[in-house]
Amino acid sequence: MFPESPLPPTPIVAQSGFALENVIGRDERVSVGDTTRLPWRAIAMLTITYENGQRALGTAWFLGPSALGTAGHNVRHPQKGKATEILVSPGYDGVTAPFGTFAVTRTYCDPAWLAGSDDAALDFGVLLMDDATIGARLGWFGLASYTDAQLVPLLVNVSGYPIDRSPRTQYFNGGRVEQVNPQFLLYEFDTEGGMSGSPIFALFGDKRVAVGIHTYGSDRVNRARRIDDGLFDTLIRFI
Repeated sequence: MFPESPLPPTPIVAQSGFALENVIGRDERVSVGDTTRLPWRAIAMLTITYENGQRALGTAWFLGPSALGTAGHNVRHPQKGKATEILVSPGYDGVTAPFGTFAVTRTYCDPAWLAGSDDAALDFGVLLMDDATIGARLGWFGLASYTDAQLVPLLVNVSGYPIDRSPRTQYFNGGRVEQVNPQFLLYEFDTEGGMSGSPIFALFGDKRVAVGIHTYGSDRVNRARRIDDGLFDTLIRFI
C-alpha cells in the first residue's frame, strides 16, 4: 500500500476483434501535473527492447517493493517476440526520470502466453527488480478481487504513458466500469497505445486499489484483464 522515444507498438488484434487501446469519441485524457506525487510516482514508463530488435513503450505499476504489474504483451509481444530488455522509469515527467531508471532483472507471465498463446485472458505479467528499496520509497497499489456487484458501476481510473503525446508524460482518465465478465472489465474512458499495462484502480479514502490491468480496446469500449481470484493469487506471490 502507499506510504504517506520508442517506436509505436505494432497493433495487436485478439481473436475477439479487440486491438490495443483506443480513444472513444472525444479525447478526455488529462496530463498528470506532478508525477512525483502519489499515486503517479508508483506508475512507471517502460522502454522495451524485443528479440527482433524493435523497441516499444509500455506502462507498469508497483504492486510491491520490487515488483510491478503490467500487460503480458510487454513481456512477450505476438509480433516482436520476447522482451530482451525492459527499463523502468517511475513517474517519468516527459523530460526526466525523477526517481531514476532501473533495469528489470526477471519477468513473469503465464507459461502458455510466453510460449506463444494469443489468449487475451493470459495477457498479464510481472516485472521484478533486485532493489526492494525502490518501491519502499515510492509506494505501491493494493490489490483486490471484487465481485461483479462490487465492480459495476465502480468508479475507477487509468493512468499510463501513451505514445501519441509529446512530451512523453503520464496521462490519466477515468469513469465507471460498464460491464464485467469472469476475466475482463469493460469501460468507455480513453486510452492509447503505450498505456498497456496501466493499473485500473479505485480510490478508497487514501488507498488506491488495483482491480484490473489495462490491455485492449475497440472503437466502442476498452478492456482490462480483471484481477479475479486466480490472478490475485498469482500477483501476491511477488509482493
